[in-house]
Amino acid sequence: MKELQSLLVSGKPLFITIDGFRQAMLTAFPLSGKAPDKPEVKSSFGMTKDEMLAYLNTHSWYQLESHLALLDIQKVMNQENTAPITLTDEFSDEQLPDNSIAYHRVFGTVMSDSYYYFSSKQLQSDLLAAEANPQISCHFLHINSPGGEAWYLDRLSETLRSCEKPILTFYEQMCCSAGYYIGCHGQRIYAMTQNDYVGCIGTMCSFYDFEEYFAKLGIKKVEAKATKSDLKNKVFDDLRQGKDEQFVKDILDPMNVQFLDEVLSQRSKLADLPDDAPVLRGETFYTPQAVELGLTDGSKTMVEAIAEASTMGREYTEAKQLKTAIYNI
Repeated sequence: MKELQSLLVSGKPLFITIDGFRQAMLTAFPLSGKAPDKPEVKSSFGMTKDEMLAYLNTHSWYQLESHLALLDIQKVMNQENTAPITLTDEFSDEQLPDNSIAYHRVFGTVMSDSYYYFSSKQLQSDLLAAEANPQISCHFLHINSPGGEAWYLDRLSETLRSCEKPILTFYEQMCCSAGYYIGCHGQRIYAMTQNDYVGCIGTMCSFYDFEEYFAKLGIKKVEAKATKSDLKNKVFDDLRQGKDEQFVKDILDPMNVQFLDEVLSQRSKLADLPDDAPVLRGETFYTPQAVELGLTDGSKTMVEAIAEASTMGREYTEAKQLKTAIYNI
């Protein structure tokens, strides 16, 4: 909880929707004034409470949540009587069946490094582990995120671009801002329903200034700078005073260019649009419009998306085997 609070009052650039920002604020600063430090561990499908506590000895809370979500998905697949497909979050396990699929869950607020929330650094580590595992043939990105922290996404994007194995992105409810920054690297991108929304490609900064409130309480801020430190924190002081020109020019705009360049390099249809197209200025769209624009490739059920990821993985493996055979002639 403290890491989310720190992010939201830091003044750092964010890739997030306004609804996502409100949701994060209410989570970090609940109206009741009580924010639990640690969620309670409760038994769930596929794992007892003791098993979950043991899992937490070597994994983060978010990884536990993702593992439980994976168990639920596996249960649905078994009920659908589909062809056997191994969806896994054990990315380094070389005892997996051939053509297993790496399951990467991107839910909630995006953080660069976190125990309780999705972590960009953890996803990077998981991608590299899955890439190195010969039993895994495809990455499945499962996204429901309004976005979040901008920092480190450029490094994560480098890793996503470098993946040799195919990536399929499947999102439900929303795939926005930082969520789309990650999801756009899928060779195929699918929504779950016609009413999921996607986009919000843009950069913002939002925080609260409590100085007037503190002043009313009799709390006075005292600050002094060395003679040759006149520019120290000036850009942020100016921003707080309503003069945002330098902050936008030097911080938000360059970061936004990175974001746009990444999206345009991954989605060729978007690259054909004019620079002032709404989709490139932060607008958000439901699935039918998103398909027309090229943000997404259509809608599928979870089972259909996993089946397609399995096909992509199998085709990748067959192509690699063929290439190896040709080299060995």
